[in-house]
Amino acid sequence: MVAKSADQARAEAAAKAKAVAAAKAAAAAKAKASKAAAAKAAAAKQPASNAAAARAAAIARSKAKAEADAKELAYITNFENPITSQYDPRIALNAGYDPARVGMTASPESNADGDGTNGDGTNGDGTDGNGINGDRPPRKNPADNPVYAALTAGLSVYKITGLASTLEQIRMDYPDISSEDMLTLLRNDPRYNKEYLKRFAGNAKLAAAGKAMLSEKDYLANESAYAKIFKAYDVERFANTEQYATLIGNELAPDEVGARVSMAYKRILNADSNVLLALRKFGSSLSTGDLVAAMLDPRNQLPALEKKITSAEIGGAALKQGLQAFEAATSVQSSAYSNVMGGTIGTEAAMQSGANAETANVDYRAIAAELPRMEFLSSISQGLPQYAQVEAEKARIQGLASEERKKQSLIALEEARYGGSSGVGRMSSSVAGII
Repeated sequence: MVAKSADQARAEAAAKAKAVAAAKAAAAAKAKASKAAAAKAAAAKQPASNAAAARAAAIARSKAKAEADAKELAYITNFENPITSQYDPRIALNAGYDPARVGMTASPESNADGDGTNGDGTNGDGTDGNGINGDRPPRKNPADNPVYAALTAGLSVYKITGLASTLEQIRMDYPDISSEDMLTLLRNDPRYNKEYLKRFAGNAKLAAAGKAMLSEKDYLANESAYAKIFKAYDVERFANTEQYATLIGNELAPDEVGARVSMAYKRILNADSNVLLALRKFGSSLSTGDLVAAMLDPRNQLPALEKKITSAEIGGAALKQGLQAFEAATSVQSSAYSNVMGGTIGTEAAMQSGANAETANVDYRAIAAELPRMEFLSSISQGLPQYAQVEAEKARIQGLASEERKKQSLIALEEARYGGSSGVGRMSSSVAGII
């Protein structure tokens, strides 16, 4: 084997190193090309992926909007909703209402024909259309929004004032709010509910007491029922929102209010006319309205009212028999005899002795039967105590034996004077038989 020279060895080593370097360069170029191809492929796939994500997001947004619109439409078109119901322009005509009459039509400033008043009319290129003001966006009218419009019109019908700015503020704070949620804020959020609670003050009283508030529908139904009751009984001075709020705040339902008012009429106004006459005689200040007011506020006035009615019933029983009737003890001269003093113990004393309408009617029938003869005997019997209405009341109503003895003394004198039984005794027996 021929030995290689040093030059040959170096040349072969250089050639080998060059070949290795070339192989490395080729491998690097291949790797780079492969990476570039992968990046190109990935870049080609990315638009398709982004488009799919965008489509999915759009579908989700569309679905959410459709669900929200369906919920809103169902709420607004629900005729059981007292606020929106027929006042939404989308359903006003179906309910028999004129949208223009309830203020639901758009204003001229938001006319749909263009950006100005007349759009592309005769002055289409001038100030009214596409001229000076043509590029200015139209001024928005809140009434164009069905949620705002329905609530504004509905609440104005219920005489709720000062809500326009509140509703606008809610829409600014919550641009996509539904009418249902707007009502919730009007009812419950201290930032927005001042005017609402002022109108529905009965609900404010209930809330302050920790009790459940009425829905607008029930609240207004109660007001309507109260108004009918007061009109039926001719006490329309109570037919106002302040009185309604008091009744609702005290949980006095229409049925109970009707029963209370009816009680005043049954015991006074529709009773024997003498009862009302006695009431007027005892206290002219106690009018029909006072009776109703007392019945509507039983916590403070019912005991006093009960006393006044009972007093009038006792006095009415006396007046019915042609006798004297006063609340307090009173002495008056007899209308038949100048030397006999009449009068009465008074209905207050009678009540203290347990008298009521039923017992008073029985007692005064008996007194009226015996009184003419007893007053006659009193007028001709000098030296003996007299026996007139006041003595008869003390004997029968208060049960005083001393007064009964006065009567018996006069009867005995009559029998001694005329012989036989007394006329008073015969009359008393006949009355006792009736009683």
